[in-house]
Amino acid sequence: MRFVLAEANKQRHDRSSLTALIVAMFGMNDPTQTLLQLERYVEDGRMEMSEVMAIQFTEMLLSQKKRPADAQILLVKGLRILCDVFLLRGKFKRAIASVKILHRERNRLIRTLKTGAPQLLEKMTPVAEDYRRAGKIYAQAGKKGAAMKAFSTCEKKASGHVASAMEACQLLGLEKKLVARLVATVQAAGPVILYNERFEFQPPGRPPADAREVQTLMQSAVDSGVGSSDTCRHQISRISEEIGAIERGEAAANARLQAAMDLLKPQHDYYKY
Repeated sequence: MRFVLAEANKQRHDRSSLTALIVAMFGMNDPTQTLLQLERYVEDGRMEMSEVMAIQFTEMLLSQKKRPADAQILLVKGLRILCDVFLLRGKFKRAIASVKILHRERNRLIRTLKTGAPQLLEKMTPVAEDYRRAGKIYAQAGKKGAAMKAFSTCEKKASGHVASAMEACQLLGLEKKLVARLVATVQAAGPVILYNERFEFQPPGRPPADAREVQTLMQSAVDSGVGSSDTCRHQISRISEEIGAIERGEAAANARLQAAMDLLKPQHDYYKY
């Protein structure tokens, strides 16, 4: 018991020292620079430092009762990072609490921009991504009902979101409703594209999704007898054919981009006249 108390005190001391170090290093006087440094720490995998820094950063901004739009934008970005760090570190209760604050503060930001700077609304990260984030948090916290609702809301706010539909199947298991949603998003996603040596779906205005992972999930659904096996088999076959055509050089690596480029080519050779 004495050892446990000593270890807990040591962890509290380490956390306090780390917080003091962050404040001493950055002072939080320039929130923009602090946010950029926080993003770098996350990219470098320095999760403990990122967690403490994100907590300090968001608490500092939340303590400001009347925040201007630029501070509210930074707060929402910081909350997204905080949610992701808590999720990566397996701190699901804190991630759930943070994503609820994120929803609240994002909605506040939308209201602020609508009245003061509506031109910035289209530059915001789509609302659907925060519900996708919530879906992953709730799923890994074992709250299946909340996760189902969050993933469903993501799809309603961004139809054809293959990545979200795929993650729902991966995290919540193969269920008829989830498989049907995955199939529908894949059907609407357009052709498979080769991008950065990865075959993926790139629905317009949506994040990409790994085509081979989608194919594997659908094959698992067929093997398990979940959902429409014929529809899944059709999409599995389509994915294989489109990947094969790209690998053989029979199809463009990015069919959508190629089609757009073809439209820019002159339809007639005017020099022949």
